[in-house]
Amino acid sequence: MSEPRSISQTLCALLPLVTRPEKQRFLGMLCLTIAMALIELSITGLVALLAAVFGSLEAALNHNPLLWVRTSLGFDLTNDSRYLALGILCAILLSIICKNALTVVQQWHMTAFSEAIGNAARAHLLRFFLRAPFLWVLRVGTSDMLFGFSAGQKLGQTLLTALQIFSNTLMILTIFLGLITVSPVPALAFLGVLGVGGYLIVKATRGLLNVKANAVYRADLDTHNIQQTVVHGLKEMRLYGRESAIFSVYTAKLKDVLIAKKWFQALSRLPVGSLEILGFASLIGVLSLLIFVQNAGIATISGIMGFMAAAAWRTLPVANRLVDSLTQLRSSLPYLNKIADTLVLEKELEADLTPSFETAAPLLLFEKSIRFEDVSFRYPGHAVAVLHHLDFTIKSGQMLGLVGLSGAGKSTLVNILSGLIPPESGHLLVDGILINRNNARSWLQRIGYVAQAPYLLDASLAENIALSRWGGVIDRERVLECCRMAALDFIDELDNGIDTILGERGVRLSGGQAQRVAIARALYSEPELIIFDEATSSLDIKNEKAIHDTILTLREKVTMVIIAHRLSTVESCDSVIWLDKGSVRVTGSVEEVLPEYTAALCSSMEQVLPGSLVGAEVERHV
Repeated sequence: MSEPRSISQTLCALLPLVTRPEKQRFLGMLCLTIAMALIELSITGLVALLAAVFGSLEAALNHNPLLWVRTSLGFDLTNDSRYLALGILCAILLSIICKNALTVVQQWHMTAFSEAIGNAARAHLLRFFLRAPFLWVLRVGTSDMLFGFSAGQKLGQTLLTALQIFSNTLMILTIFLGLITVSPVPALAFLGVLGVGGYLIVKATRGLLNVKANAVYRADLDTHNIQQTVVHGLKEMRLYGRESAIFSVYTAKLKDVLIAKKWFQALSRLPVGSLEILGFASLIGVLSLLIFVQNAGIATISGIMGFMAAAAWRTLPVANRLVDSLTQLRSSLPYLNKIADTLVLEKELEADLTPSFETAAPLLLFEKSIRFEDVSFRYPGHAVAVLHHLDFTIKSGQMLGLVGLSGAGKSTLVNILSGLIPPESGHLLVDGILINRNNARSWLQRIGYVAQAPYLLDASLAENIALSRWGGVIDRERVLECCRMAALDFIDELDNGIDTILGERGVRLSGGQAQRVAIARALYSEPELIIFDEATSSLDIKNEKAIHDTILTLREKVTMVIIAHRLSTVESCDSVIWLDKGSVRVTGSVEEVLPEYTAALCSSMEQVLPGSLVGAEVERHV
């Protein structure tokens, strides 16, 4: 997380999420809140006046605000306390009806405002993740991104809490101003003690609440990460028998969450209880001031104390809700900081973001060649470059093999070839046009990609194949054509053909079948280049041969780059590039490259394996 922010600083950091219509809605809510506060003030005054009428009618008639009504407006009020009390009660009822009607309207607009901002935050996060530099995505990881969405979900409720704080604060201030107007000296004494005491209480507990709120956040983040590990690595956890270990760690983290929340909730009650005690203690102080300092009579005391008691009766519950809301807001502060940090990061990465996907990508054709021109690359924070001065050409329609030991830089080369990451130096040219952040999306649309472990949706076969055009209408004829091209000979065995649901991660398919689905998916978008990123390395010999035969059927129909784990996969390529420690060691025909690469492979195996295992390991690669 970034440097700690106060609540006001965090809310200010989130202002870019507030659109112009929502700002206008906020101004409307401000006017509505002021009206409700004035009604609340009138209810407080009327309740105090009702108490005065029942105590002494003469004192009530000569005390504000009835004295002002009689003298300024010329109203001759009845001397019968019964009718006056009835009129006051009717006025209180009318005020309460108006206040509650406005409360419903206010709540509707507050919820609409807060949820609109919450939705805007989640949409903004998704837009940023979709446009963020791929290097940043690789560094941050999916778990952190998903937790960002979880934080975004809290924003709506947190903003609603902040609006309630604003509304309650304005209401309390209005009532206090009314107190000062009616009786300045006692009111200022009351407010001074209450205000200073309340500030000291909040200040004393704020640090502890921040510590516990951050503890809850960290424990929540830890449990989230464990959940992600279980969801994505359940098979491995079971295979290695780590269920008990991960369950123990998870329950321990849940215990940490429980302890942190217990402390936070317990500490959060201190300001509320202290404020209530302080409020009534202040009333005792005001009464003592009136008796021992001002030597006021019982009529004066009853009028002032009646109004103050009514004010305390109306404001203390509001003050308690205010403190509760502040506590709740403080508990959400780390999550809001997560969103604010993302907004700050977005500004820092603005120059590296891909263009907005609502804008049309410039047309980019691939008819002649792809050129790596003196390309080098170093990951941020790493001292050693991964790729060094790569210089080669891939001709249109060519079938190019790419071989090299682990760590040679093959995956990084593919990321640059596809336009996902830019070279640190040098250029990637397609038909002489430089690939950069402005046209990378157009270039990606020309590419099909088959991974070693393709991602399969828990959806139908047709939806999985049409993933490259996700969100559009599925062309079923095109799906069937791609199935034929990718040799999906198992469709007739599925219950509902291409409408069969494949299950989580394609659980209903074998490894070879999943790879063929990935090939069909790559073909669906009619690419000009298909990258096979070690697409057969996890398959047995039989399935590898079947996939290899499928690849051969695509020859001369589309340009192919094949990153191979087994050398037999690239034996049919037009040319082969041997990548060694980030540099092109040899490039040429299969006959020129593979014998030398095989010899180097044997030599490297002899250095790390016993002699009896070298032959078997080389055989596995060949």
